[in-house]
Parts: sequence; C-alpha cells; structure tokens
Amino acid sequence: MRIDAMQGEAMRDEADFAAFYAAHHAAIWAYLARLGASPAVASDLAQDTFVRWLERDETKVQDNARAYLYKVALHLFIDHVRRSKREVAWDAVTEVAAPEAERIGVIPHRIWSQLTLRQRQLLWLAYAEGFSHEEIAGITGLGADSIRVLLSRARARFQALQEERIDG
Repeated sequence: MRIDAMQGEAMRDEADFAAFYAAHHAAIWAYLARLGASPAVASDLAQDTFVRWLERDETKVQDNARAYLYKVALHLFIDHVRRSKREVAWDAVTEVAAPEAERIGVIPHRIWSQLTLRQRQLLWLAYAEGFSHEEIAGITGLGADSIRVLLSRARARFQALQEERIDG
C-alpha cells in the first residue's frame, strides 16, 4: 500500500512538472533568443533551465518560481557566452531575431537590434513577461532602484529609435 501511495505521488509530481514546463517553456526560449542565443542554443539552454529547476534547492525558489526560471536561464546564457569565448559585453549591440509579433507587438528588427543586450533584457522582462521591478532585480542581480533607472533609459532609447525610423 505504501509503494502505491509513493507511486501516485511521483505521478502527480510528474504531471505537475509537465504542466509547469508547458506553461513556461516557450517564454523561457523566447527570452533566451532575445538575449542573443541562436534558436538551437536557446532550445538547449531552455532545457537546461528546466533540468536545473528539477535539481533546485527549495530555499532558493522562495515564492516566485517563474522569476527563478528566468534567473537560471540568464545565468546559463552568460555561462554559454563565456564558454563560447565570444566577447559579448552587456552594452554591446548584437544582432538577434525580432520578437514574435504576438508577444510584444511588431518591433522592426532594425530597432530591436540597435538596443544593447541589457536594454533588450530589461524591456523584455518588464513588458513581454510582465515582471515587476523587484522581480527583475532578483533575476538580474541588480538593485530595484537601478532597474527603474535602467528601464527608463531603455524605454527612452527605444522611443528615440522609433522616432528616428518614423522621421527617417
């Protein structure tokens, strides 16, 4: 009887994980792609993010599992960049695919690619994923006050690029 109860709990946990994975995988993949990962690398890193989720220390997750996933994904992306020995500075302008129209509206690739990696990250977390400043601070390791300032600058840069496109 005890074995049956344990198997039932394991199956419930598997079903819970499958639902959690289904609910968050596409968003984690898109976030990694917006940071600059190729589609294949974004897929690998997204999978690794969920492996880390399964191996997590419950005390590190606290109340916001979704924010924890983004934090893990960010660290995996940074580790990938370091391993690949590419010199990608947070403030370097890099080419990435334009975000999906259904996520944050149609943003021309030319505008998105002119934002720095940090600006894309902050705009994506705030507006595509709807994280609060405090949650973004937890994901990025920055202070919430810094997030407010950096996000304000990112919005201003984005708006300036849009205006240049309209005027140009």
